[in-house]
Amino acid sequence: MRFVLCCAFAALFVPCPQLAGQQTPTQPPRGLAPDLGRPSRPDDQVPLFDFDRYFLGKWSFEADAPDSALGPGGVSKGEVTYTKIEDGFYSAVTTGRGESGTFTITETIAYRPETKTAFRTVTDSRGFSYVEMAEVGGNIGGAYSLFFKSAPFTFKGKTIRMTHRFATTAPLVHQVDVEISVDGGRFLHMSPWRFTRTK
Repeated sequence: MRFVLCCAFAALFVPCPQLAGQQTPTQPPRGLAPDLGRPSRPDDQVPLFDFDRYFLGKWSFEADAPDSALGPGGVSKGEVTYTKIEDGFYSAVTTGRGESGTFTITETIAYRPETKTAFRTVTDSRGFSYVEMAEVGGNIGGAYSLFFKSAPFTFKGKTIRMTHRFATTAPLVHQVDVEISVDGGRFLHMSPWRFTRTK
């Protein structure tokens, strides 16, 4: 497993006079960086992270993970869809294919902007599940990160702990960097997963 560091900025579509009468492209979602009309200052207030704006919808992903205690590595590709259950609660379903076959990952996510925390439960069809909690941080430039840490869980006789750092600078792409610890050992970095919005 793994995730990735991707940065991109949303572009604005500006219609030209010669395009009159043609359908105007839909404006892509924009990030939360405010237009201050001046350089930013250390005491500027960072907008609370908007999970709906940054994650809801369908994404494609690609990763190239090494072998680990969770299974063989290799290239994985697929898609994930985030939907809203109700305010503060979300679900995500990932369907993918790797070199060892197909897999499905289902998640339930809770996000509390007022405390800048998030929680998620994850079930992977490859035979393991876990729970994680995260601190949510950001800066005035519109870049945000959710740093999830899992509770220990057992898989094939080994005690596993994981971290997932979701990093995004705009609602069009994000990366997830994964680390794994086995039987209390040091955390090892897995190559990241890269996500691109498709809908």
